[in-house]
Amino acid sequence: MQLIAGVDLWEGQVVRLQRGDFSQRVVYGSWEEVGRRLWEAGLRRWHVVDLQGAQAGQLIQKETLRRLRESFPEVQMSLGGGIRSEADLIWALEAGFEWVVIGSVAVLEPALLRSWIQTYGGKRFIIAADARGDKVTLKGWQEESLLEAKALIRAWAVMGIAAFLSTQVERDGTLEGVDVGFYERLVGLSAGIPILASGGIRGPEDLEALQKVGVYGAIVGRALYKENSIPAWVKNYVS
Repeated sequence: MQLIAGVDLWEGQVVRLQRGDFSQRVVYGSWEEVGRRLWEAGLRRWHVVDLQGAQAGQLIQKETLRRLRESFPEVQMSLGGGIRSEADLIWALEAGFEWVVIGSVAVLEPALLRSWIQTYGGKRFIIAADARGDKVTLKGWQEESLLEAKALIRAWAVMGIAAFLSTQVERDGTLEGVDVGFYERLVGLSAGIPILASGGIRGPEDLEALQKVGVYGAIVGRALYKENSIPAWVKNYVS
């Protein structure tokens, strides 16, 4: 099980939302101080989200993102949050992010995403199948589609992408635990492409349950930050 630190940014601060509500932001510190804490704990893969970008539909915090990327060159980072144009996609790749996370475009403009995959290579892309219930959410979780997460994964499993990411929006930021059965169904449809889980993860009990059903990695946010220091159990998931 790969433990991935969730680094959600709002005006340069690391924050967590609750159930995708942009008005309910808990601030945990600047990207510099939180990043240093994650680095010292041995966490070497981070999932970075421009929350303002997710809300606006384009990357907003480029200067913060650039400085974050340059400050921790040995950390592998995925970047999501409003990447809906080729210009933002190219910026993210040229800035040094290993993966870009694409959500809305996969549902609303699939032909465009296919062209990006053909141009830049599938292994640079993580497709987000974030869901409220079973239905995929769009545009920074602000809209709900008619498409189910399992249908989205089934449709894109043949494209040779790096991974699928699915956040259970109604559990995100709550520490309420995960619906393991939901992820087990996604693993069964992913044709071997890694599934990354996110939303509600409390700690080792959830990580172990997800691993048992074949989930490759888990993005953990609030459980890492709630005590203002990285919890001791993290050491069991870093090399």
